[in-house]
Amino acid sequence: MSRPVLPVLLPAVMVAILVGLWPAHAAVADESIGVLESFDSNYVGEWRIDGRAYVVETRATIPVAGPLPPAGAESPVAGQLVRVKYDVRDGVRYITWMQLLGIGPESVQDGPHLIWSDDDSATMITVVDGEVIRSVHDGISDGDELSTPSRTIPAIRIGSAMAPPASSWPDAKRILAVSDLEGNRETFLAFLQGNGVVNAAGEWIWGDGHLVLNGDIVDRGEQVTELLWMIRRLEREAVRAGGRVHYVLGNHESMVMAGDLRYIHPKYRFTTDRIGSSYDDLHGPNSELGRWLRNHNSVIRVGPFLFVHAGYSPELDRLGLELDEINRTIRVGLGPPAWPTAAKADLRTGLIWHQQGPHWYRGYFPRHAADWGGRPSEEMIASILNRHGVKHIVVGHTVVDEVGRIDGRPELIGIDVAWRDPSEAAGLLHAEGRLYQVDASGQKTPLDSGQSPTSGK
Repeated sequence: MSRPVLPVLLPAVMVAILVGLWPAHAAVADESIGVLESFDSNYVGEWRIDGRAYVVETRATIPVAGPLPPAGAESPVAGQLVRVKYDVRDGVRYITWMQLLGIGPESVQDGPHLIWSDDDSATMITVVDGEVIRSVHDGISDGDELSTPSRTIPAIRIGSAMAPPASSWPDAKRILAVSDLEGNRETFLAFLQGNGVVNAAGEWIWGDGHLVLNGDIVDRGEQVTELLWMIRRLEREAVRAGGRVHYVLGNHESMVMAGDLRYIHPKYRFTTDRIGSSYDDLHGPNSELGRWLRNHNSVIRVGPFLFVHAGYSPELDRLGLELDEINRTIRVGLGPPAWPTAAKADLRTGLIWHQQGPHWYRGYFPRHAADWGGRPSEEMIASILNRHGVKHIVVGHTVVDEVGRIDGRPELIGIDVAWRDPSEAAGLLHAEGRLYQVDASGQKTPLDSGQSPTSGK
């Protein structure tokens, strides 16, 4: 769902990356991303990327095979970034797949990342115009503000040792909820400005309002790091004004922290290669962002709503767990390995990875229900609502055409819409006891009419 901002050689392949159809084996394939130095004008022959030789054969099942590129394909440009997958035979790297990114390394930005070495010392790593900048900071503690080389995030405040937030906020009156931002920072910022949540400088001005981010803030997009730091800042500003920002973890947060990196934007493969660290380490328990992510909840009550990224299954309800217990169990289990066999088999001990868990369950949607245990009955939904004292369950994870009821049921609300640009952005607003869909300009559409979104995937 992220914006297709990079020219590519094979559009179908890039679309697969963007919508999440990447094959499961992709994360372990031999691959490289770097600067294209030279290539054979007939495509078949030797290519040099970051000082290494690669060979394209006629039989290669990639669009550069043969004497000419396919119709409509972007042409390779020396000095720009290229990503390849390859096999090694007799010490020679043979390219099997290629993606031209259409940008030079000097346009790549990332960070800052703060990696702790002990209780009061950390290294800041920032990529500015393709160059890695490191600085060591000693004697730092929670509350300290550090300047950064980043033009987007000029300063960060330390604060990863905070206590986990509460799981229930029943007294919230004004609530705005969005989901599945997937690194689309600029679109989200425009949406917040259009709805009066932040001012032109991106600072919180929504007073005692509660902003809910219902999971999958990471992956796919190219401004994930900048988006995470912005959310951290808004959390602090909201508290000072009497409001709250609630970041609910989704399946992509748990995947990143566990090392399942199939869906990261290609930019991050380049930056982590240059930094000399894996993407999951930059979000690991020794990183400032990783500690902060691990501190969040996966299921929360805010006002009359139960917010959960994918869904709250009847099977989860039958376990009789309170919200604090669900969130505590998930927080303890965040991190590698991804997809442990035991966790997928037992819901109680495998809340993060189990199909019926809050990060994955899709049973509310008619087109998915058969694969997720069947359509939950009215009694099953009522049991979940009564257990947690709410009127509605709000989910992301499954794309809908518009924010609104799921399967014609007012108790279930889907909010996962595309965030590629402001014209597609939308959220759920609860104000003065009424429910609205809101767009990036702040236009409100009452949900009382009962429109039912349809699943987009």
